[in-house]
Amino acid sequence: MISGTAGSLLQQTLLTVESLNSADSQRCLIARVTGFLQQFGFSAFGMTRLPRLSGAEPDVLLDAWPEGWSEHYHEAGLFRHDPLVQHSLTARDVFAWDEVPGGYMDDPRAAAIPRDAAEFDMREGLCVPLPSALGVGSLWLGGARLERVPGLKHAVRLLAYHVSQALEALPATPTGVRALTIRESDVLAWVAGGKTTRDVATILGISEHTVGEHLKNIRRKLGTSNNTHSTVRALQLGLLRL
Repeated sequence: MISGTAGSLLQQTLLTVESLNSADSQRCLIARVTGFLQQFGFSAFGMTRLPRLSGAEPDVLLDAWPEGWSEHYHEAGLFRHDPLVQHSLTARDVFAWDEVPGGYMDDPRAAAIPRDAAEFDMREGLCVPLPSALGVGSLWLGGARLERVPGLKHAVRLLAYHVSQALEALPATPTGVRALTIRESDVLAWVAGGKTTRDVATILGISEHTVGEHLKNIRRKLGTSNNTHSTVRALQLGLLRL
């Protein structure tokens, strides 16, 4: 936990912001943001954007969500019902999850999302609206129990802006290809190195079923038919380094 004054919080925030300028990958970016956020009880964060084009699918720009939440969120189509997303479309400043107007919970699918998130140890959080020319997005941060120190909202607002800038500065993912999550990259890297599904499960501390689900998601994202094809395609696209 952070100690000291609002001035020390600002100083730490600025040091973290400065470190983002040299981040050369999403993994590096996530690690530096995570290191700053953990002291306040944040254990997960993500950046999403809803493009302004009619009918466009939402973009997940940064995924540092808990294991299994990303798959659940996508497969259940929660983005369109998420009260945080809906409030971000009109909110003008940082807001806590418990500050979302109750009207957004009238939809039973929306009301179920906080309960689902709590099962992944995300019970409290903050959300920063990030409107841009490309669409309306947000950076949201969650954890089991937050340390709500004075000035935290201001620090998170500053951080969110610079995370967005740092993310835009990273090498672009080819058009039509969804970026792999950090865990998907880990799974594919170990498989590419000759490890079996059981080996990967042991190394990463997850179930073999979860490893299989990650490999399935990778094939879906890359349009590939097997693990070898996924490895070759990911290398070609610069999504994997061996």
